[in-house]
Amino acid sequence: MHTSGGRVSVTINGTNYSARGVITIAPSNATAQSGVNQDGSLYRTMAPKARTAELTFDRFVDVDGEPLVWDERVLAATNFGCTFIEQDTGRTHLISGAFFVGDPQLDTSTGEVSGLSIAGDAYKNIAS
Repeated sequence: MHTSGGRVSVTINGTNYSARGVITIAPSNATAQSGVNQDGSLYRTMAPKARTAELTFDRFVDVDGEPLVWDERVLAATNFGCTFIEQDTGRTHLISGAFFVGDPQLDTSTGEVSGLSIAGDAYKNIAS
């Protein structure tokens, strides 16, 4: 039987985060585009891009006994490691040389932080 989805633990720079909703990982550092010449023949271009992970967070993150403040200090962090462990499948996703991108948005009614993603230099997928 094939198992997909389930619970995911998230550790960023040694700190545990609670993810909300779906985590979408884009592991490739290239993107392909297609086009059509005037004679109807196809062509393809390749371009570099960042490896990324898109997710939303629970705002309550404990960093050394203090709650994380979702401000510019989060965006200033660089060159950290991210570990996403699919607890029900045993698959682990590692992103290294990472940093946050975007604009953090805090929903005070749900405690959800959105508007951020993670970009990194390298990606590795480990199956259990």
